[in-house]
Amino acid sequence: MKGKIVIATLTACLLIGGCSKLNTNSKTPSTSISSATKVSNSAKEKMSSSSSSTVASSISSKNSSVKEDTTDSRIQELNQKLSMAIGTTKKPTVDGLNENHNRLNMHYISNAYGYTVYYSVGATAKEFNASTLASETPYATFNKTAYVSTAAAVTAVNHHAQETGLPVIDLGTGVQGTIDRGAGQAYLTWQAGRWSVTVHASPVMGQDPVAMSKQLVALFNQYSLPIPSQVGAGNFDVTDNGLNQTITWQEGAILYKISARSAETAIKMASSMSR
Repeated sequence: MKGKIVIATLTACLLIGGCSKLNTNSKTPSTSISSATKVSNSAKEKMSSSSSSTVASSISSKNSSVKEDTTDSRIQELNQKLSMAIGTTKKPTVDGLNENHNRLNMHYISNAYGYTVYYSVGATAKEFNASTLASETPYATFNKTAYVSTAAAVTAVNHHAQETGLPVIDLGTGVQGTIDRGAGQAYLTWQAGRWSVTVHASPVMGQDPVAMSKQLVALFNQYSLPIPSQVGAGNFDVTDNGLNQTITWQEGAILYKISARSAETAIKMASSMSR
């Protein structure tokens, strides 16, 4: 599956959960992609959870009682100010950090179709949406975009069906992915309910996607993700090259996307939106 990102599991760093285990071998056919026109509207946002034995709805947590390792008082304070600015709407409730929670900073930009929130760690904690925050390098972003239709939002999700005829890789705990190698690239993908997960690596640079995929699988056994209306996708890269660890899903005509430098950060932030 050259030229496209195929979803794979990452064992200890990232996995998508939403209400069925990410470490399950269920497959969901991909949705065809077509061009979409964005429009400003609101979508009904709701989540539910299914039993750990159910894969059809989405990826779920193996241990829903896992404690968050984050101090959330700072992000709660900033989220209250964000809600005052853009309305009470769904957003991450944890910062995804392992330290420096008290120096979390946040600013946003918005347009007719939605908004993007930028998360950074500064030398000091600054006021919400302070003009100087534009110069801080974000470690993560959260984006909400409204589309003209559910079909348009589905199209915008980089979801990939797991292909047959490719080498099968055992990622542990019952998860099996397929790997596509060629043209100096490697994509390891697997499906779980409505989610697809892909890990990209560059063999010519001595990279292999298997180790990271196993780490993601382990993470997804701890953290559950939101349930997409139809499809969701986790696209990860072995190379740390900016905000290239992404989790995207649609709920009706609304598209949500979290991008981070760390796959673990992206997973934790997305998981906080599944509650």
